[in-house]
Amino acid sequence: MKVTIDNLEKTHAFCLSTGKIKEKTADRELIKSLKFVAEKGIDFIDRRSEDISEESDEWTFVFREYYESLRGLIEAYILFEGIEADNHQCKNAYLCYKHPELELDWNFLETIRLKRNAINYRGQLLTFTDWNAFQLQLTLHINALKKEIEQKLG
Repeated sequence: MKVTIDNLEKTHAFCLSTGKIKEKTADRELIKSLKFVAEKGIDFIDRRSEDISEESDEWTFVFREYYESLRGLIEAYILFEGIEADNHQCKNAYLCYKHPELELDWNFLETIRLKRNAINYRGQLLTFTDWNAFQLQLTLHINALKKEIEQKLG
């Protein structure tokens, strides 16, 4: 099944015009906490994944934890600017539209968001091959955001 990815500029404009992206007071302690939880989630799932066989469908939950950790880092990053959004797509759109210098991949973020929705709302399970297709990009996006957040926190 081919997934259609919405246009970044149109998605960002829609999120702004419908009030899904809004201002919020920047909170350094919340940013630190979101980063900490994201890192703990990755550490936890990395330890657990050592015992998962390649034939298992538990790779679904490895993917989901990585996704949630990335989402938390995205939320932390945009919070530096006093921004919050009502949904994952609008958070991703804001970040990619306003910060092209981060070189985060809009198409990848949308692909994994839709994959996460398929897991959570349609009961789809992932194989090791599925996980393996996402792992490198997820890790690169997570590491890029962690580095930027650490720099901003000083």
